[in-house]
Amino acid sequence: MRTTALLALVLVATPALAFDDKTVSNPAALSGVERVFIAPTAVDLPAASHRFERRNGGIRPVLPSDAESRAAALTAELKRGFRRDFELADEPGPGVLVIEPTLTRLESSRPTMADFKQEPGLGFESTFAGGAAVTLRLVRDGEEVAVLKDRYAGNFSDGQPRIGIWQDADRAFSRWSRTVPAFVAQPQTAGR
Repeated sequence: MRTTALLALVLVATPALAFDDKTVSNPAALSGVERVFIAPTAVDLPAASHRFERRNGGIRPVLPSDAESRAAALTAELKRGFRRDFELADEPGPGVLVIEPTLTRLESSRPTMADFKQEPGLGFESTFAGGAAVTLRLVRDGEEVAVLKDRYAGNFSDGQPRIGIWQDADRAFSRWSRTVPAFVAQPQTAGR
């Protein structure tokens, strides 16, 4: 009995705990959401240093084309996640919750062309602990309802092979496609 109650409490609280930072300005606006519009993901990445130095943990370069491609992938993944429990709207409108994602960090798991340009001696078999960070602004009827911020960083102890160039970033996108709809679906956790 006690185990069941504890499990139920964890499941209810999970969406609220799924983000590094969340600010909910109007929890009541999250109740009764049926239609959601996912805006195209904006890109606001920090500038990479002129010469990336692996030892000091500097920001690795990302080509604009890679950033735009990953932004489109995040938008598609969020739409896939919301499609399960919500109706996707074609445009913002009355009663529609608008999700405005901004990609604020993007790190590849394998070398990209930008990495090879910065470090010509880098090997194709090199791997990195990649990841991504996002800021999600939730707006309903022109009023900001919540701002969610999260960062996912892969690590080498997770046992996952780094096969794809953007594997850790894709893992972050998949996680957000589950946690953001769960957060919206459970407004009782939004005010915590």
